[in-house]
Amino acid sequence: MIYLDHNATSPLRPIALEAMVPWLGAPANPFSQHALGRAAAAAIDRARAQVAALAGWLREGVYFTSGATEANTTVLSRGRWIVSAVEHPSVLVWADRLLPVDAEGRVCLEELAAPGYFEGYSGLSVMLANNETGVLSPIAELATLARRAGVLLHVDASQAPGRVPMRIDADFVTLSAHKFGGPQGVGALLARPGISPEPLLRGGPQERGVRAGTHNVAGVVGMGAAAAATFAAMSPARRDRLERSLVAFGGRVAGAGADRLPNTSCVAFDGVEAADLVMALDLEGIAVSAGSACASGSPEPSHVLRAMGFAGSAVRFSLDADTTDGDVDAAAVAVARVLARMA
Repeated sequence: MIYLDHNATSPLRPIALEAMVPWLGAPANPFSQHALGRAAAAAIDRARAQVAALAGWLREGVYFTSGATEANTTVLSRGRWIVSAVEHPSVLVWADRLLPVDAEGRVCLEELAAPGYFEGYSGLSVMLANNETGVLSPIAELATLARRAGVLLHVDASQAPGRVPMRIDADFVTLSAHKFGGPQGVGALLARPGISPEPLLRGGPQERGVRAGTHNVAGVVGMGAAAAATFAAMSPARRDRLERSLVAFGGRVAGAGADRLPNTSCVAFDGVEAADLVMALDLEGIAVSAGSACASGSPEPSHVLRAMGFAGSAVRFSLDADTTDGDVDAAAVAVARVLARMA
């Protein structure tokens, strides 16, 4: 199997698994006062520092959650939010107003700059990198506009680590461990100093009162280890190599004219249903997705492509730093073979 679905989830890094193993069977509650509890508390504190270093954040502003969806909900379930039309469903569900995007998937900065646009709203939520198309948002410009209007900026950066630089000017940032080689079921909410998020899960004093519930020590430690191993940004060379072949076969790349993640290609072929192509490629030993894996079971067209006015259904190829030229060439050959059968 050639795995080209890293935007859905990346394989667990060996270094993360190695860090987790001692904690998988240990009766270690970090709020216990005995030696095992103190060791667990120290391990979580170390992981907090590792995640903070990955994001260029202060460790005091890192709060562990069960994933990016919980982190997003913690922030966005309070107040009234302007949300871009191409956000992940866990963000889109909280939209009080939709910010449109252009045909390349870029948010419309001109609309945000209109007088009174933010009046009556708590903040703006725009993802750093789109999970389907890879299109990048101009976070620095968005931060300037939000700050000028006196509203908060929330950025879902789940797709960014290890792919693009992680220095984000925002009030809240959310991360998901399994997108960068950590375990599934753990994430983080990053809050700017001076801002204490209102807890979504109430009860115990864990995460300094922001997120109640006994820690998933092994998961948090694994996230920290993966974060410590994730610093370099990727080159777009293999993405571009793959796209040259796919375009030669008649493919149309969504967001091709925008700045994008260096690992993501969202491609439509006229007259070919994405779901059919995904299944056919699976039989060829190539793992890809029909748009977002979070919505791939839905019969509805991608809300991201609809917002862009992009016709047709698209297949998403998402690579990793370990993806080789041979992998992308084999994928291109498989696509050509499948398209020939479907013609």
